[in-house]
Amino acid sequence: MNDRPLLQLALDVLDLDTATRVTQQTYSAIDVIEVGTLLCLSEGMHAVRALRDAFAEATIVADVRIVRAGKNIAEMAFDAGANWVTVVGEAPIETLGAALEVAYKHGGEIQVELHEGWTHHEAIHWRDMGIRQIILHSGVEVDPVGGEWSTQAMDTICELADIGFRVTATGGISAHSISAFEEVPVSIFIAGRAIAQAENPLAEAQAFQDAIEATYV
Repeated sequence: MNDRPLLQLALDVLDLDTATRVTQQTYSAIDVIEVGTLLCLSEGMHAVRALRDAFAEATIVADVRIVRAGKNIAEMAFDAGANWVTVVGEAPIETLGAALEVAYKHGGEIQVELHEGWTHHEAIHWRDMGIRQIILHSGVEVDPVGGEWSTQAMDTICELADIGFRVTATGGISAHSISAFEEVPVSIFIAGRAIAQAENPLAEAQAFQDAIEATYV
């Protein structure tokens, strides 16, 4: 059915040592490394550079959540070694366009994190600009791991995929909840605490991969 989704490890930690340790433990079972917003704020683009040096072949996301200064912040992130950089959906269209231009220059991509008031027309405009990735959050600011996704959220993923986006799903996702996404065209699942705080992070990451494999066959 659908292409097999990727597994993204969100490094939502405050220090590079912890981020590096968790990534080293799980690297064989993850597809994308996310330098989380908190890590970007506490360690700066040094965190992106260090993880790029340590994991040269990895796909790395700098989750800087650009709101303004799209050109400058995107340049910083891509120069540091990011492949993908995040922009919030509330950002002015000029900011999004500036960040996208930088992404093109570096052979990278921009991911738009959806806001509450987005419209179908707005999403089509993003696609026409050249945006190919959308991030959809489910739940409150701090989701319980394993929290359920609503039918409406699942329908939104399908709508965005029909427009032509690769959709990343994040928020309370566990290995056990992956099966609920059967027939839903997710391109990337994000897991943070579920893996990083597990007793055996590598085993938990592999459990995610096994669940993805079993669901998207």
